[in-house]
Amino acid sequence: NAQKYTDGAPRIDITTADTEQNDIQLLVKDHGIGIEERVQKYIFDQFYRAQQGDIHTVKGFGLGLSYVKRIVEFHNGTISLKSQPGAGSEFSIFLPHVS
Repeated sequence: NAQKYTDGAPRIDITTADTEQNDIQLLVKDHGIGIEERVQKYIFDQFYRAQQGDIHTVKGFGLGLSYVKRIVEFHNGTISLKSQPGAGSEFSIFLPHVS
């Protein structure tokens, strides 16, 4: 998605960290077009695709983020989003440490 929904060359930052709660955090940040606040609560829903006006240049079925959420939850983790239109999106994934 970070490659598809950007103006120009995509820039994607991926970082990992150990948290104080003994989890692993994976942070994926892009500098793309961002996601409007009113639709952010739906982006992990299966088949949901945010509307981009009358632009139909990006193909897809709205499955990718729903699959990501299911996989993260299968591993007892969580995923969240911070985004602003024009400022890109940041996905935080927290996974418990496995001993």
